[in-house]
Amino acid sequence: MRITGATIGQFFRCAPKLPQSATLCFYHQGVITLSQFCSIDGCAREVFESTTECVLHCKKDDYSHDFKNNGILRKFYDALIEYIAESAFEWKRPDNPEIVNAESFKAYLQEGVGSDEVVNFCHSEVTVFTSIFFPCRDSRDNFDYLKLLRKIKGAHFNYCKFTAHSVEIPKVEAFFQDCEFFQWWSITQSKLLENVNNVLFQNCKFREDVSSYPDDDHSATLDIPLFNNCSFDKSLSFENVSLKKPVFNNTDDDLIKIHKLRIENCEINEKFVLNKLNAEYILIENSEFKAKLELKEGFIDEIELINTNFNGLFDSYSTEYGRFYCFKSIFSDFVGFEKCKFAALQGDNELNQLSIFRYVTFLSFTNFRNSTFAQGIDLENTNLKEAPNFLNIDVLSNNTNRETLRIIKDSFDKIGNHIEANKFFVLEMTKYKQGLSNKPLNQEKLIFWLNEKTSNFGQSYLLPTLWIVFFSVIYYLLILGHEGNLLYNLVPPANEAIISVSNVFNGIAANIIPFKKLLREGMEFTSLVFYVIFASLIWQTIVAVKRHTRR
Repeated sequence: MRITGATIGQFFRCAPKLPQSATLCFYHQGVITLSQFCSIDGCAREVFESTTECVLHCKKDDYSHDFKNNGILRKFYDALIEYIAESAFEWKRPDNPEIVNAESFKAYLQEGVGSDEVVNFCHSEVTVFTSIFFPCRDSRDNFDYLKLLRKIKGAHFNYCKFTAHSVEIPKVEAFFQDCEFFQWWSITQSKLLENVNNVLFQNCKFREDVSSYPDDDHSATLDIPLFNNCSFDKSLSFENVSLKKPVFNNTDDDLIKIHKLRIENCEINEKFVLNKLNAEYILIENSEFKAKLELKEGFIDEIELINTNFNGLFDSYSTEYGRFYCFKSIFSDFVGFEKCKFAALQGDNELNQLSIFRYVTFLSFTNFRNSTFAQGIDLENTNLKEAPNFLNIDVLSNNTNRETLRIIKDSFDKIGNHIEANKFFVLEMTKYKQGLSNKPLNQEKLIFWLNEKTSNFGQSYLLPTLWIVFFSVIYYLLILGHEGNLLYNLVPPANEAIISVSNVFNGIAANIIPFKKLLREGMEFTSLVFYVIFASLIWQTIVAVKRHTRR
């Protein structure tokens, strides 16, 4: 922009209306030259096109858009060479500046040709990229900036943004700090640039899916710690990967957000700690955890553990689950579900389902203490080497099968907690009775019905006591009726038949020697029936009292 001396005053009155980027005015021989610079602090490059930032810092789009956008990819490449060169010589002074200088350094970055001194100097350079927006790239382009990154020793990406899908620099020390990734991202192997938390990604935000990057043989190895306090708006997936170092090294006490976490056909060699996780879905399938796995104090809507071996400790203390499904998995060490809540999602959520452990093997101690199973639990097809701890669990028995209730009951019996065992014995018998409901009336069904009604399967001593009082009153009324010949007065024509039948039954009852002296004359059979009833009820009372006081 050129303004003559006559319009200088008018120019300065209009200048505040210009964009909010930095503006410098140069005055020479009556002419003012206006130049705008990048709005990013510390950057003196000119803005790109109609933006307020330079080509390094301005917003990028997908590859097809950027490729057609006024050569932005080529200009970004050239500007990145300048940036790396400026960074290299800002604080360092080479021993032989006549050989190693900015021009020879940039020539090596651009053409890949340089003296040994220049190459060695470049390979010792660690560049901090601050607030740079890295675009999508294609390895076929001669302006692919990955060629530049691979020529330096280390790259510290600080507050950078990426529309690229990966940065494949396996021999370069890398560290991503407070970065944001707008497209799907592939995790690739690289060296780790030393940092406080010793991770590759720190406080980063991933807006789309994140996944491991398999080699041509469909397998990969990642031997560096990956994440510290990162958030994942979509899925995080590891497939056919051997993870040699901890995946997460979180230090914040805040919840970690991962929309979906998938671990398939993986081998995890170090401890896997992902506490305070907020996730909608977790799938762990056909994998092996050789060290400790922690999922404590989280909120997980749905989790599936399928055909996976957990060789180390599994700790899920105080985590709330919606749907929990474990199938054909082996837990070799301690398993902790203490204070967990299952089917615990708010409202009438369809994921609040029966918690299932199907064909699961527990080779060590398992702790379910103080846990809640709002829709029941299924342990029918589990293999338990040791009795689990079910102390103070809350189980909805309507969805819990009889075998699971028996397992819980036996676990209490084995540690001598017979009072709790009796509670689950009642639930077990109730479930068994439900199974008999579809069968025709038989002796077993009748006994179960009587056992439930008289003492709630030995759990209540009040019920049989009340029945004793009730039948005592009935027996007393029958005695009064017998003494007043009430039956004979009610049906006079049938007196002879009544006398004949009663004589037969009374005679039979009177000849049962153990009860002969206890039978009331003229009411031997009725007395015998009531003595049997009273004996049964007294026995039920004794059993119930023993179950409540047994030590």
